[in-house]
Amino acid sequence: MKIIVFCIATLSLVSCNTSIGVYRDMKQGFIWTKNKIQGDASGGNTADPYGAPTY
Repeated sequence: MKIIVFCIATLSLVSCNTSIGVYRDMKQGFIWTKNKIQGDASGGNTADPYGAPTY
Protein backbone atom coordinates (compact mmCIF):
# COMPACT_ATOMS: atom_id res chain seq x y z
CA MET A 1 0.00 0.00 0.00
CA LYS A 2 2.81 2.41 0.85
CA ILE A 3 4.44 1.75 -2.51
CA ILE A 4 1.21 2.55 -4.37
CA VAL A 5 0.76 5.82 -2.46
CA PHE A 6 4.40 6.73 -3.12
CA CYS A 7 4.01 6.02 -6.85
CA ILE A 8 0.84 8.10 -7.11
CA ALA A 9 2.47 10.99 -5.22
CA THR A 10 5.56 10.80 -7.41
CA LEU A 11 3.55 10.76 -10.64
CA SER A 12 1.41 13.69 -9.51
CA LEU A 13 4.51 15.80 -8.81
CA VAL A 14 6.16 15.28 -12.19
CA SER A 15 4.91 18.46 -13.79
CA CYS A 16 7.46 20.60 -15.57
CA ASN A 17 7.41 23.45 -13.06
CA THR A 18 7.69 21.15 -10.06
CA SER A 19 10.63 19.29 -11.55
CA ILE A 20 12.45 22.52 -12.36
CA GLY A 21 11.78 23.86 -8.87
CA VAL A 22 13.03 20.74 -7.13
CA TYR A 23 16.14 20.73 -9.33
CA ARG A 24 16.86 24.40 -8.59
CA ASP A 25 16.33 23.93 -4.84
CA MET A 26 18.69 20.96 -4.74
CA LYS A 27 21.29 22.77 -6.85
CA GLN A 28 21.12 25.90 -4.69
CA GLY A 29 21.39 23.80 -1.53
CA PHE A 30 24.46 22.07 -2.93
CA ILE A 31 26.07 25.40 -3.87
CA TRP A 32 25.28 26.88 -0.44
CA THR A 33 26.71 23.84 1.37
CA LYS A 34 29.84 23.82 -0.80
CA ASN A 35 30.41 27.52 -0.17
CA LYS A 36 29.91 27.12 3.59
CA ILE A 37 32.44 24.28 3.69
CA GLN A 38 34.96 26.19 1.58
CA GLY A 39 34.41 29.43 3.48
CA ASP A 40 33.11 31.50 0.56
CA ALA A 41 31.37 34.66 1.82
CA SER A 42 29.13 35.16 -1.24
CA GLY A 43 26.50 32.76 0.12
CA GLY A 44 26.05 30.95 -3.17
CA ASN A 45 24.06 33.61 -4.99
CA THR A 46 24.49 32.50 -8.56
CA ALA A 47 22.23 33.07 -11.54
CA ASP A 48 20.61 30.14 -13.27
CA PRO A 49 22.81 29.57 -16.33
CA TYR A 50 20.10 27.63 -18.15
CA GLY A 51 17.61 30.48 -18.42
CA ALA A 52 14.61 28.30 -17.66
CA PRO A 53 11.51 30.40 -16.94
CA THR A 54 10.39 30.83 -13.36
CA TYR A 55 6.63 30.97 -12.84
